[in-house]
Amino acid sequence: MNLDAVVTKMLTDWSVLGGDSVRSASPESSSVCSSPETRCSEHRELDDFSFGFPERRSPPNAHRLGKPKMSVKRRMKASEREKMRMRSLAEALHQLRDYLPPDYSRRGQPLTKIQTLKYTIEYINELSELLSRA
Repeated sequence: MNLDAVVTKMLTDWSVLGGDSVRSASPESSSVCSSPETRCSEHRELDDFSFGFPERRSPPNAHRLGKPKMSVKRRMKASEREKMRMRSLAEALHQLRDYLPPDYSRRGQPLTKIQTLKYTIEYINELSELLSRA
């Protein structure tokens, strides 16, 4: 079977299955609808399909799920607790930095939280290794 015969058979099968005719892909000859105002009859029938999704016409904020709003007093107390927690953490890290030898601080710059924790672990491992060798 040659290529022309295969193409002819495919085009024949296409028209039997419901395809009207072969359309050009160029924009000039295309009858594809580009805006809702100029929708052609072929695409208007798609408006009737819901594709299995239920209609959702309620406003987006009508059924908002989530936590109820905190009172101003509760929010202020929570904010104050968070500030105290962060101050406590900063103080603990500062004390931890004081225990590290000066070799770990780079050019006098303060260490970040992560650097402080990593260098502390490294320093503890070195001290443990030193004690195990003794």
